[in-house]
Amino acid sequence: MAVGCTHAGYIDRPAWEQVLAFKRRWRPVETIHLGDFLDTACWRAGARKDPDEPDRAASFSDDYLHGMTHLKELQVTTVLAGNHEARLWSLVRSPSAVVAYAAEQGTQAIEQTIKKLKARLLPYDIEQGLFLLGDTVFLHGFQCSVSAVRDTVESIGKNIVMAHLHRPEIARGRVLRSPVGICVGTLANIGAMGYARARRATYQWGHGFAYGEYCQDACVSWLATPVKGEWRFPL
Repeated sequence: MAVGCTHAGYIDRPAWEQVLAFKRRWRPVETIHLGDFLDTACWRAGARKDPDEPDRAASFSDDYLHGMTHLKELQVTTVLAGNHEARLWSLVRSPSAVVAYAAEQGTQAIEQTIKKLKARLLPYDIEQGLFLLGDTVFLHGFQCSVSAVRDTVESIGKNIVMAHLHRPEIARGRVLRSPVGICVGTLANIGAMGYARARRATYQWGHGFAYGEYCQDACVSWLATPVKGEWRFPL
């Protein structure tokens, strides 16, 4: 199974409980978090530069504890860094020694916790951040256009499962054998994400995750989303 964009303290608890119940019932061999398990609001460039930006006061300690708790609850086997986690890794190279030190402490804490979970951690990188399972590539996502799922499928040339966009979606690539792309949506409380409440694209956001079966050279994935607030799973 694969989930993404839980965003730490923004998580939607009812949706999350459904995901955990699915995990307990089906006990998947591979459990993948596709990234953005943290929100890292205080690490945004805008938050760091604008003294009137409320995100400047967002606690990274709370953010970290929420995010790591969710990874532990999910018993992940593979974790992909998303663009929100990537903020920390990029700031390790900050010209400010204080910022660089804080970022390094954050990245080390993440790496150590995931190591204790006996899970693999992949970076936010267009090559190294791809996890192949059977014939399907799992990734966070690097594009955000209307056709991002289709374009990602065509860029990689394989079936893909991604997050990043917050919108549950399935799209086929316009290439040989027409590989399928799935975006798992988000598991965050969409109404609580104030920055997105004046954007038309937010209408497309929704909860979801992917599950399926795989063998050495093949993988089939399905997208699970609630209908009128109700999740319907296999028997």
